[in-house]
Amino acid sequence: MADMPRDYYPDNLEGRNKGDLKTELHKLIKEHTRIEYGRNGTWVVFRESDIRDDGTVWDMYSTIERYFPYSGAAKGMNIEHSVPKSWWGDDYPYTVDGSFDLHHLVPADADANSAKSNYALGEVVGTPSFNNGVSKVGYDAVNRFNVFEPADEYKGDFARMYMYFVTCYQDYSWRSLASNMFITGSYPTLNSYSQELLLRWHRQDPVSKKERDRNNAVYRHQHNRNPFIDYPQMAEYIWGDSTEYAFRFVGEAVEAPKLNYTTGDVLTFNCMSESDSRTMYITLKGVNVTSDLQLCVDNTTHFEVSPKHITAAQVADDAGCEVAITYHPQDFGVHKAILIVSGKDFPNDIEVTLQGLCMPEDPQFVAVDGLKTSYSRGDGDVTLLLRNCDEEVVWYIDGKQLDSNTLSPSALSVGKHIVQFVTPSISGRVRVTITQ
Repeated sequence: MADMPRDYYPDNLEGRNKGDLKTELHKLIKEHTRIEYGRNGTWVVFRESDIRDDGTVWDMYSTIERYFPYSGAAKGMNIEHSVPKSWWGDDYPYTVDGSFDLHHLVPADADANSAKSNYALGEVVGTPSFNNGVSKVGYDAVNRFNVFEPADEYKGDFARMYMYFVTCYQDYSWRSLASNMFITGSYPTLNSYSQELLLRWHRQDPVSKKERDRNNAVYRHQHNRNPFIDYPQMAEYIWGDSTEYAFRFVGEAVEAPKLNYTTGDVLTFNCMSESDSRTMYITLKGVNVTSDLQLCVDNTTHFEVSPKHITAAQVADDAGCEVAITYHPQDFGVHKAILIVSGKDFPNDIEVTLQGLCMPEDPQFVAVDGLKTSYSRGDGDVTLLLRNCDEEVVWYIDGKQLDSNTLSPSALSVGKHIVQFVTPSISGRVRVTITQ
């Protein structure tokens, strides 16, 4: 870590976890220099990033000993995309940054690269279809798809490449076989299968000198770094065993700030009448909240909150802080608002949904007056009327508009029919059965 520039990583990474930490890393590492693909770009960097002390190419796919030529590619090797480029749909001529990113491009034995295809990472169960002693390709009978399995000494390398990739390119939409490991979205981006696999490989095969040297070499050309090599513990704060704690560069991490109400919670007021009001009292309590909180609602026509400012001490108190939310509807209907809680401890506002229903004290229910559920074809005409409705009504039988408000059983076939009414403000349907 001696060559790792600490000032590359901003202090605002501290205090974050899960998606907040991942997104801040995304903002940092997505800004980098694109190195052109091929002999005059990628292979120039490989001569620094993937060379052993004896001058041979460091190939994580085979044990074949190869040397870099004076220029261009090493014979029998490919530029391998550790994360297959078909997973984001790029094809020749390549245009997407992920296709050029040297933090996951490596020189690879061509035969092993071909066998790997665009399969997910995994552990082969049973007899491999390809095995050169370093790379294995085969079927994962548990998850039911083909996988590529690197040697144990490189499993952590691949895990950290994938963690880097889904952080740097968390805004990509995934396709093809990416669904075996990735899900579209900024967090977690790794599905449950890949989270378990990559974290296990990451822990079993810690960062090596080879990875640190490679990270530094790529940084000199591409001008961004793989944070999971510089700070391996970041993976735990994003996906692993420390997601309830706040990341710190040094010292002991503390539990991340949180409130007893979170985004997605819903507070519901029971049905009430117009011009009435009702107040709901909730208690806000927090853990490791060190800054004051601001409260507001985005629909003050029907809802209010008090107080609008709470100190950190009030939130930290064992009793918490009582907050009053008042619903005072101004008209009939369903009303919604968002209670917004913000503070310096929380990178994203906490948004709690408020909803209430306002109805008349004695509601007048609309019904089709006197209509029976069954008529015979010999019955006389029926006048259709709506009870408790003064609006103009249009009537339909089985979707066909009637010229008047008269239902004639003799004109209908035996069976079930739908009587529908429509007014400027309401509509409804009633089923009627006609017998012989």
